[in-house]
Amino acid sequence: MDYELDEMRQQMAILKDKLENQTIVNDRFIRRSIKRGVSTLNRRYLVMAIIALVMIPYGYWAFVMLNGLSVALWIAMCVMMLTVVGFIYFNGSVLRDDNLMGGNLVEVKRKLALAKKRDGNWPWFGIPVALAWASWAVYEMVQKTGGGEYLVPCCIVGIIVGALIGLKVHFKTQRHYRDVLEQLEDLEDAK
Repeated sequence: MDYELDEMRQQMAILKDKLENQTIVNDRFIRRSIKRGVSTLNRRYLVMAIIALVMIPYGYWAFVMLNGLSVALWIAMCVMMLTVVGFIYFNGSVLRDDNLMGGNLVEVKRKLALAKKRDGNWPWFGIPVALAWASWAVYEMVQKTGGGEYLVPCCIVGIIVGALIGLKVHFKTQRHYRDVLEQLEDLEDAK
C-alpha cells in the first residue's frame, strides 16, 4: 500500500513539473506574440510618420510651385503634418519601451489601453481639421482656375478616397491594439 502511495506521489510530482513547464512555454509564446503585435503597431506608426514628413516638401512642390496656391495653405498643411508626427511620437512612446514586455503585466495593459484610447480619439480631431484644410484647398483651386466643371467633383472623390484609406488604417490599428490587449489578458489568466 505504501509503495502504491509513493508511486502515486511520484506521478503527481512528474505531472506538476510537466504542467509548470507547459505554463512557462505558454507564457513565453504569448509574450513573443504580444511583442510581435506591438512591433506591428510600431511599424505602422513609423510608416505614417514618414509619410507625414514627406508630405511637407511634396506639399510645397504640389500646391505652391505646381498649382500656385497660397503659402498659407502649405503652412497649414505643415502644421497638420507636424501635429500628426508629434501625436505618433507621443502615443507610440509606450510601444517603443524596450522593457515593455519584461515588466508588470497590469501596468503594460494599462499603458496599452491608454494608447489605444488616445488612438481611438484621434479621428475626432484629425477628421474635422483635415476637412477644413481640404475645403480651403478646394476653395483656392476654384478661385485660381475659375471653377472648372470637373475640379470640385474630382476633389470630393479624392477627399472621400483619402478618408476611406485613413479610416481603414485607423480601424486596423485599433484591431491590433485590441488583439494585443486580449493576448495580455490571456497571459494574466494563465498565471
